[in-house]
Amino acid sequence: MAITTTLNITNLQEKVIGPARLTLKDDVLAIKDSFKIVRGEAGMDDTYNSPKFPGVTAFGLSEGVDMVTETLVDSNVAVSATEVGVSVEITKKNLRTVKGDEFLRNAGKAMGSAVNVKQEQDCATMVDGFGTVVGLDGATATIGSLSAAKAQLANNSEPINEMMMQGVSAVMSPYGWHAISQQLFPTGSGDSHAPMTAPPAAASEPIYRKWYPAGNYFGTPIKLSTNLVVSGTNIRSGVFHRDSGLFYEFMPVQLETDDSDKSMRAIELDMVIDYGFGELNDGFGREWDHSNTAPTS
Repeated sequence: MAITTTLNITNLQEKVIGPARLTLKDDVLAIKDSFKIVRGEAGMDDTYNSPKFPGVTAFGLSEGVDMVTETLVDSNVAVSATEVGVSVEITKKNLRTVKGDEFLRNAGKAMGSAVNVKQEQDCATMVDGFGTVVGLDGATATIGSLSAAKAQLANNSEPINEMMMQGVSAVMSPYGWHAISQQLFPTGSGDSHAPMTAPPAAASEPIYRKWYPAGNYFGTPIKLSTNLVVSGTNIRSGVFHRDSGLFYEFMPVQLETDDSDKSMRAIELDMVIDYGFGELNDGFGREWDHSNTAPTS
């Protein structure tokens, strides 16, 4: 059956774009999803402008004395979207096989995954760009560094409040989490994976069960990613509030097909998404440096 008709090309696109969009939607994007996300709507420009207002000060008043007046001027953080794409070529012979539909679905999944990885890698540069660093290259990831980052972020909150800290996430590598888990969960002697027999001495059972489940540290989600910035044998993990950075999805993923080169006997699939990213508030994030050596026990 020929596949060069308009109808069949349309069907081909649907078989690819559906799995691609599901992959884009369902994949866990630990870094991107921890930042503020804005999605473009009709009439919006490819540059998103986020206003930023400085803090003001309240003063005690004296009878007959004029109030101190501050000039309130906002600054603007502009995040511009640019295109990101992935292109694959599928031969018409493959499409004529019994598994042609499965081939297209897998192609859609692969292309969607590639876009997700690129988004994560781009957002990882924001984590690597925070001006204040906890931890140390060459050192094992520690609970102390995680706690220090949380404390510093809380101290920067104006005012310090529970809602501010609810927006904080820690994103780290699986190897870093292994080191942390060894400190969070005391283990039996001789076996680093032995079950814990009792909560830490200073913690009651209810407190332990509430605040020490895997993936959570005193209310802060711990998310794992293999897309963080790597420097030699070290990695740039991070602890940050969602408002520290912005991901602007100006245009959702689009798919185009091209079979104009008849002698190639193939169809080119081009997937494009238009997005931008940028830091909003450096004080709301901490880069967390530590070694990223594979554990052996």
